[in-house]
Amino acid sequence: MVRVSVAKGKKRGAGKRSFSKIRKLLLVSLAAGPKNLNELSKISKVNWRTTRNHIAFLVGMGYVKEIFTSPQVRIFEITKHGMEGLARNAV
Repeated sequence: MVRVSVAKGKKRGAGKRSFSKIRKLLLVSLAAGPKNLNELSKISKVNWRTTRNHIAFLVGMGYVKEIFTSPQVRIFEITKHGMEGLARNAV
């Protein structure tokens, strides 16, 4: 006999946001002022590691730059290119 478990509540992936929505939210947050990864993680309601990965992507694309680095904290701000991308919904 095979038992099949049925999850109650949300279906898998039902409330999952796309990468572009998360990245746009991160850019909007940074448009308000520089923030560290922990602040961005709380604002976007995404775990810290996922936030770090999205920020790494945005840095690579030139939308975000790191303005302060220490062993405990990294602070990021949006670039002019990031503001332009946000304005034209290119993210």
